[in-house]
Amino acid sequence: MAVRPSGKPAPPQPARHRALEIIAAHPDGCTEAILAGQNIPADVLIELVQSGLVMARNERIDDEYGAVEVTRLWITAEGVLVLAARM
Repeated sequence: MAVRPSGKPAPPQPARHRALEIIAAHPDGCTEAILAGQNIPADVLIELVQSGLVMARNERIDDEYGAVEVTRLWITAEGVLVLAARM
């Protein structure tokens, strides 16, 4: 298993691949909540963003019940290439 500079082990490759597949399936952006519902840990998402395979944006959504912050993720062109290479 690969080890990060922080000393923590890197997430397993299948989790990264599955996360990329899920994110790619949402062209309008995939929320962190959708990924959490699929048991994708936050550290996998952080690694994908830091490696440039995914981009993330925090959004504030207001409605009659109040406001909530959501994180929406999109696959990058590099992420698409990595995903295509694994298929």
